[in-house]
Order: sequence, then C-alpha cells, then structure tokens
Amino acid sequence: MVTTGKHPTIYDVAALAGVSIGTVSKTLNAPVKVAPTTRRRVLDAVHELDFVAKEVASLRARRGAGRIGVFAPFSTYPSFAERLNGILTVPNQRRFEVVVFDVQSAAESSHVLESLPALRSLDGVIVMSVPIGQEVAAALRQGHLPAVLVDSEGFGLPSVASDDELGGRLAAEALIAAGKTRLAFFGHSQVQPDLVSPSRRRLHGFTTALAEHGMNVDDRRVVLVGSAFDQAVTAASDLLNGDQRPDAVFAHSDELAAAVLLAARGAGLSVPEQLAIVGYDDSIIAQALDLTTIRQPLRQTGAWALRSLTAMIDDSSAAIPSLLLPVELVRRGSA
Repeated sequence: MVTTGKHPTIYDVAALAGVSIGTVSKTLNAPVKVAPTTRRRVLDAVHELDFVAKEVASLRARRGAGRIGVFAPFSTYPSFAERLNGILTVPNQRRFEVVVFDVQSAAESSHVLESLPALRSLDGVIVMSVPIGQEVAAALRQGHLPAVLVDSEGFGLPSVASDDELGGRLAAEALIAAGKTRLAFFGHSQVQPDLVSPSRRRLHGFTTALAEHGMNVDDRRVVLVGSAFDQAVTAASDLLNGDQRPDAVFAHSDELAAAVLLAARGAGLSVPEQLAIVGYDDSIIAQALDLTTIRQPLRQTGAWALRSLTAMIDDSSAAIPSLLLPVELVRRGSA
C-alpha cells in the first residue's frame, strides 16, 4: 500500500493507473462497461492507495451508511427469494436498509464487489451462491467491508450452506428403495468448470450413494441445462424419449423437477410408476405439484447470514464460525 500522508483522491488513482478521472469513476460505478485490462489497472491503483470516495469516508466517520447489500441471481433461481425473506424477517434493531443486487454471472458480481469498498455506501454484504475470487476477498478485507457467504465458501470468510451432498444421498436412497434402477440427474450447467457448485455437490452425493449399492449413473443420464424453463423442458423431453430413458430422475431444484414432470406428461409416462421424480428445495412448486423433494432451510440460511453480518459490523474482531445445515426428504406423490 502506498502511504501519501493524506487522503488519496480520485486524481491520485487516475495518475497511478494512467487513465482519466472519468475512467476511474466509470470503473467504480459501472465496472462491467470498462475494458478488463483498464479495469484491472484502476482497481489495482484503488487497492494500492487504499482509496475511499470522500462521501463514503464521511459516512464511515458517522458510524456507517445504514445499508447492507445482498448479491444473488434472484431472477434466475426463485429459491433465493426465500433466503431474502429470511433476511427481511430477522428483527433489525439497527434498521439496516437492504439493497438487492440481482447478478447474472460470477464475473459481473466480482467486478461490482471489488469496487464496493471504495465507492458503495454499504456497511456489509451477503453473497449468495456467487463464487468470489482471491482478488475480491482481498478487496473486501482491505476495504474493511464485512462479508458473509451463503451456499458457497472460501478465503476464510464466514459462510452458511445446506448439506448438498446429504441431499443427493437422500434422493438416491429414496429412489433405490422405490425399486428404481435406471437413475438420472437433471442439474444446472455452470460457467466456471472448476467451481464446486451446489449442483455438483448434490450430484456427488447422489452418485456416491448409488455406488455404495453397486449402481451408477450413465453419463448419458446426467443432463445439465441453463436457467430457462423452456430449455429445461426440451432437454427433459429429449432424455425421456431417448434410448437411455431413465425410470427415475433426481432434479437439482423443484423448478427443474417441474420441467421433468411436464416432459413426462408429454411422453405419456405415469408418475411415479414409470418415472419417479425427486426435486430439491421444497418450494411452493413442490407442494402444488405433489413433488417428492429435499427440503433445505432456505429462510434459516438468510436469517443466519444477516445475524452474522450484523455481528461483524458491530464488532470487526468478531469470530463467526461457518455453518452447515442438514436437509431432509419430504415424501409426496412423485416418488
């Protein structure tokens, strides 16, 4: 870190990065609109100078902005609305305003998160199922911006998650007990192949349990799709009408399970006799469609995240242990 003896200004950042002050401002306010190499130079200069916008420094001097940020792919996965409800229903004596960031990709969230300590007037952030890298974690620490992770982990930040591997095992055991032998997994694809996502953890628990019973999942029965429901229905139809038609499907979410159920009806298959289906989350969708599913404590994870973040804001030295919550099988008519 460079020590200048005075509060670094936006002009200092621009000079160190070799760009205009307009580019610095654009990087901090709209990082996805700046070329990656330029953005990297500006953010490196921000971190080296420990730059904080003047108005944010004033807010911090007054003991905080009164806001926390929540990052999640809300428009992509409805389950995050339940986690947000968990956050919003916790008694909030500090009366924090909750600012929601609907992120579409890990890259987008990383750019915004890395610039937040310098510009955004937030007292802390909750990051849900969005992977962060070493640079983001370093920026949050250097900028003294408390952060809590939900459904992901890494870099020593406190986190809360449901036991996805247990969920996969429970689904496998239920389908095996029902006498099913041609099992399939219907999950979400991921942009970052090296990421250990909830979908990957659930698949690992599923296949591990099957292996213990001398069974496996044929690669042709592992189907990974994007977030669009119509695409999921098409992929499920292809699976159920192909040569490798399964007699049971474990879906990563209740939404994907609903897509499989719709495809099964289109293929003329009876559920659960010809095709058993297990979903994940125990959402309203599962209740309405009579889906057997894995219930995870969505609201509890949101509530824990807010309580932990508030403790970190109140005491920067607070040690918050990470938490792994159990899940349970909810039996209904689809399996």
